[in-house]
Amino acid sequence: MTHLQAGLSPETLEKARLELNENPDTLHQDIQEVRDMVITRPDIGFLRTDDAFILRFLRARKFHHFEAFRLLAQYFEYRQQNLDMFKSFKATDPGIKQALKDGFPGGLANLDHYGRKILVLFAANWDQSRYLHLNV
Repeated sequence: MTHLQAGLSPETLEKARLELNENPDTLHQDIQEVRDMVITRPDIGFLRTDDAFILRFLRARKFHHFEAFRLLAQYFEYRQQNLDMFKSFKATDPGIKQALKDGFPGGLANLDHYGRKILVLFAANWDQSRYLHLNV
């Protein structure tokens, strides 16, 4: 087990191995392969290329290196194309706090049958008029 897998239960590690093709013996090599692809896209400002961040994308694409890189590139490309949306995107922002209080989004305590968190919108609490002034 690597430091990137620290804190994961044995069950989660086994699930990662079986379902995501995660191998602790090649984890750093997998991450480096994705990191090495960054130079192929000089048009994108990759703000983070640390191990833990890249690992998220590898897991999201079941350790298919090229697909993980494509997702990483799309993530930063979207952020780059929508700077206004992200320049002051902080949990401490009053608008964001209000949206979270209104129930957007929420997470269920139970996991789905694949062991994933379930995100939901609590539409009954949502007051659209509070957010009409936001330029998002």
